Amino acid sequence: MKNPKDCKIVKDLLPTYVDKLTSDETNIFIENHLKECDNCRESFENMSSNNEHNENNSINKRKVKIFKKINHKIRILQAIIIVIVLIFLIIVIRKYLILNHVETMAENTDFSNYYLKIVESTDRVTNRIDYYQNGDNFFKIQTKININNKIEKYIEYKFNGNQYYYSEIDGEEISNEVERDVEPFVPYQFLNKSLLGNIGLALFPNTLEETSLYKKACYLLKVDNYFNFIDKETGLTIKEINIDNNMVIDYSYSFGSVTNEMMQELIKQCTDK
Repeated sequence: MKNPKDCKIVKDLLPTYVDKLTSDETNIFIENHLKECDNCRESFENMSSNNEHNENNSINKRKVKIFKKINHKIRILQAIIIVIVLIFLIIVIRKYLILNHVETMAENTDFSNYYLKIVESTDRVTNRIDYYQNGDNFFKIQTKININNKIEKYIEYKFNGNQYYYSEIDGEEISNEVERDVEPFVPYQFLNKSLLGNIGLALFPNTLEETSLYKKACYLLKVDNYFNFIDKETGLTIKEINIDNNMVIDYSYSFGSVTNEMMQELIKQCTDK
């Protein structure tokens, strides 16, 4: 026969037994009693079922908590990626607009009256061009100094319908042609004229930055080992550097400063030699 006192003891021990915290001796005692006592066995089964349900709830809660943490981190990562993409797009659009702006300024520059000096230096030659233009009249003088100190000079002008071309090497005249056709000089401008080209330049990092040169605010366009300094006010190139060719070219512009009298004096100095 089962002892009522045993039932009381077993019921007191059941929570601990269900949690597997009782000793081996106690386990044997409880299990033997459960075999004989339907009431205590029913209590044990209910308690086990509730405990399993609680454990499942606890596991599910932990899983939900973990998934919430993962989703939170994913949302943060997505937000960071969106911010980075937006910043990148803003930078690209800004660079693209700048490139188009300087192109437009250069294209709209009035070259009807201006003086331009170009000085190009490499390992082998120094080349200087002085160019004056006033309307249809222009005068150009170019001097090259080669690595062996050979000096080449070229003069050409068109003034009041008259055309003239002259060249010499080390002071010795090579050509003197009055009737030769001479064409106006085309000043260098940064004009890409390509939608895809400007987009490509804008997409690459560090291709365009703001700087100053000769006390002028500039944009510095960098493509590989090529550097182009563009005057912010005019959109015109004022310096080129090509590291691959070890070449440096400086451009100096003066607008509205050329008079016909100035060109007549230059022509007189050259033709009187």
